[in-house]
Amino acid sequence: TGAAALSLLVFAFCAVKLARAPVFLACGALLFVAGKPVPRAPLPPLPRLWKWIFGLAFAFYAVLYLSNSLAPEMSPDGSAYHLGLVARYFRQHGFERLTTNMYGNLSQGMEMLFLFAFAFGRHSAAATVHSLFLFTLPLLILNFARRTGHPRAGVCAAILVYLSPVVGIDGVSAYNDVALSTVAFAMFYLLEIWHQEGDDRLLIPVGLLAGFCFAIKYTGIAALLYALLIVRKKAIRIVVPAAAIALPWLVKNWIWVGNPFSPFLNRLFPNPFIHVSFEESYRRYLTTYSLPSLKPLFWIVTVSGQLGGQVGPLFLLAPVALMSLRTRVGQRCLLAALVFLIPYPQNIGARFLIPALPFLALAIALALEFSQAATGLLVVAAAVLAWPRVIDRYRAPAGGWQITTMPWQAALGIVPEETYLTRRSSDYVFAQKINQHVPKNKRIWSSRPLPEAWIDRDVLVYYYSAEGESIEDVLLTPSVKDMQPLWDLRFTFPSRRLTHLRVLQTAASGSDIWSIGEARFYDGDREVEPSRASAVPFPWDIGLALDHNPVTRWRSWESIRSGMHVDFDFAGPVQLDHVDLYCSHDQWKVNLRLDGIDAGLQQIHNQPTGDLRRLATRTVKARGIDYLVIGGEFTGSADIRKNPRQWGLRLVAEQGSDRLYEIQ
Repeated sequence: TGAAALSLLVFAFCAVKLARAPVFLACGALLFVAGKPVPRAPLPPLPRLWKWIFGLAFAFYAVLYLSNSLAPEMSPDGSAYHLGLVARYFRQHGFERLTTNMYGNLSQGMEMLFLFAFAFGRHSAAATVHSLFLFTLPLLILNFARRTGHPRAGVCAAILVYLSPVVGIDGVSAYNDVALSTVAFAMFYLLEIWHQEGDDRLLIPVGLLAGFCFAIKYTGIAALLYALLIVRKKAIRIVVPAAAIALPWLVKNWIWVGNPFSPFLNRLFPNPFIHVSFEESYRRYLTTYSLPSLKPLFWIVTVSGQLGGQVGPLFLLAPVALMSLRTRVGQRCLLAALVFLIPYPQNIGARFLIPALPFLALAIALALEFSQAATGLLVVAAAVLAWPRVIDRYRAPAGGWQITTMPWQAALGIVPEETYLTRRSSDYVFAQKINQHVPKNKRIWSSRPLPEAWIDRDVLVYYYSAEGESIEDVLLTPSVKDMQPLWDLRFTFPSRRLTHLRVLQTAASGSDIWSIGEARFYDGDREVEPSRASAVPFPWDIGLALDHNPVTRWRSWESIRSGMHVDFDFAGPVQLDHVDLYCSHDQWKVNLRLDGIDAGLQQIHNQPTGDLRRLATRTVKARGIDYLVIGGEFTGSADIRKNPRQWGLRLVAEQGSDRLYEIQ
């Protein structure tokens, strides 16, 4: 609850631009002086043997975990956006209206705690804050089990979770999944105390923790669902404190991007900052990660680790957890596990299982509690299977994210941070080259995520925003013929006077997106310019269909559906007899007509008119982008590398397959 309150306080500091080290120092000092421990009745003691088993396993791996959290932070998402945003807030002393990074619109309750630590210890301090939640989680699990009369099961469950490989690597990085799990379990624990004691005052901290779960991560809404399911008639006592912690993030999004749940629900809250098509494709990807089949999913997330690490082979015992239904505690744990698994199908990465693991581990341990040998064997097996070199023996070749070593020299500062990162991270090296060559007032567009935690320049990653996607569309057009406006849809009709004209879409397609490169209106050979245009959906870019630029186009940014339309208004009545819509060939399923006009349609397939490469980069530069980072995977990267002058680019720096270009 203290973490929840501090997170909200830092949010307030950011909102009024007071996110500064002296402010945090004064705040921390006051809180430290004001804090007073509250004496509690002791819990039933652990049996001596199990106290030693827990203590040795906890302490041994604590050294491994702490050394990794104190070493320079270089985790993928931590360096890309968790700390990228934190570093940005610290430079600017708080929030700013950020419409080009969708991650900046997620709830960031943990990032507020990271920011407090970042002010004093920078990147590794933030990761170490997260590790404190990792160290707290097994203690909570153990104390809960002691309180409910199952100490041996508590030791077993605590170690199973603590030594889960994905929990370990996540917990020592600047991520938020372990923190969410810890806060969620604390809420569960408090609800059990409330159920035993009947003290309704406990529902206030329960609500604070439920709200903090949502503030940490949108999927934390499961905590509030569980709390409401348990409390029911007294829900208002939970909802009010939960709203105090969670609502500020939704209000911030509503004010700045017009969508309180950004970057999701954009169809319900239309806005120019996130495309519906991106949201839908992104969500589809997260539900499958392009796996050919989900049948081996259980094995992948527990053992082989291709989805971002391993939960751990011992969680293959999950079906055994059903045996815990014979106890009330087991029933509660399985119910909580089911509720916290509700968001999981939306993202099947292994770390999205972490919030459910404490409950599942307790249920497994309770099921096997009848045998001291079985629970002891589980603890020993967990300790062995969590060691990095042992993980290497059972994970798949692509079973990726895990702790690999004990970097105690880097943690103690014997090896300088720059030396450590230069040796281990090509991303860090490239980030330093970007800082060296790009002036601070210049913007960069990148074809891949960059470690923004180490870059103090304004970066637009291609998929982080509608603007980033639109720039990608411009840069791809010269290289992809099907994106060029070579398909002339000519509507002809008897000459008539018009003040308004609507182009209506009558087709439906789940795969195509409607676009118009250029819309031109004629009376004979005389071209007539409209005075205003609008579109449904995505009206914000309709001007791109009237700018006479062949590398830009208006797009619906949604799958084609009947009823979409584009409207053109004229300053006064004008005489027209035909309309040309220059479209691209990547939308074969379109079916258009002029609303209210009986017009004939002629389809003219034109040939490319010339080299569009220089025009594309000029167009991008006109949008305020001065530098491009082009990765080897980008379509057209080979041509850019071979012919930078034809693109109007100058190579500034390179690292591996990545190139940094300046637009001339």
